[in-house]
Amino acid sequence: MTPYFIVLTSVIVLAFLAEKAKRNKVIHHFYVILIFLILVLFAGLRNSMVGSDTIMYASRFENLSFDFFSLMNQKTRIEIGYRLIEYIGLLFSNNYVAILLTTAFVTVYFQLKGIYRVSVMPVISIIILITLGIYTYVFNGARQAVAAAIYTYSIYYLVKGNFKKYALWVFIAFFFHKSVILGLPLYFLFRKSFSFKLLLLFAFGTFIVITFFSILMRYVSLFNEQYAIYQDIEAQGAVYLTLAYVLLSSFFIIIRPKILSSYKRFYDIYLNMFLLGTIVYITVYFTGAYVEMTRIGFYYLLSAMFIWPLIFKSLTQKVVFLPFVFFSIVHITFFYIFLQKMANLSPYILNTQIFN
Repeated sequence: MTPYFIVLTSVIVLAFLAEKAKRNKVIHHFYVILIFLILVLFAGLRNSMVGSDTIMYASRFENLSFDFFSLMNQKTRIEIGYRLIEYIGLLFSNNYVAILLTTAFVTVYFQLKGIYRVSVMPVISIIILITLGIYTYVFNGARQAVAAAIYTYSIYYLVKGNFKKYALWVFIAFFFHKSVILGLPLYFLFRKSFSFKLLLLFAFGTFIVITFFSILMRYVSLFNEQYAIYQDIEAQGAVYLTLAYVLLSSFFIIIRPKILSSYKRFYDIYLNMFLLGTIVYITVYFTGAYVEMTRIGFYYLLSAMFIWPLIFKSLTQKVVFLPFVFFSIVHITFFYIFLQKMANLSPYILNTQIFN
């Protein structure tokens, strides 16, 4: 677990230095590139035993043939976008380190690109990126991690109200994981101003989905048969994650009146997104569905990276202390438990094959 906290500390320091050097573009970009390299190398040089799905991606990669057309026309549930990443990895090596590095490169690039384009406090966003398990998602669900990273970048166009470019990037993300396409119609819901009426709509919608969950899944299975399989698997969990997201959602609603009017439009978009992500967890918990179905909500919980910066920018020095303490305790505790309990992340093991 120690390597994860070393990476967290190193990246936070570099992010602070990058902000201090913001007026000097060369130095600023130098620090950001260092952050990028640390995150890519840490994810890319891990052993195949780190991350519950890593061994599957590694084994598949090492058994691929170096034939572009054969790979692109392969009959598999692996999306064509990720198969392209696999081909790029094969250009360098057939050792699985190539696919882990290539996947990490694409994922971290879009994560940092999104943060530095959208966030009003990139340092806070980067802290959340790591402590909320967004960055380490690539250690497990590689394809969805790439899709979610691209979706992070699309949030810029969501807040700007540019539906065409938002849709374009959602479609690009779709080629890495189909589930991201649900974000396309949600554009119009996310851009609504938050209100008590909207909160009731969320609550009512949650009740309907829980009540008619089985019927809904029949239609979802027409889109992606993998989710039809999920509803029949008896593997529940995510109780603590559900509780954590409910508590965070409640906090974000309570503190909303404190947000500056100039930020409130953006805050409402991120809040609506986070609430929807939380609803997914609540639905899975109360229906007893397979815990992996919570992955649907992952795209929308990313908004936490942009909510917290708006909170800290809105509060005065007199009242910011308690929210900052709450932020620090919640995210460090979350990160610690996440590393212990989730996706075989600990212990971190280096891929020793890179020395052969």
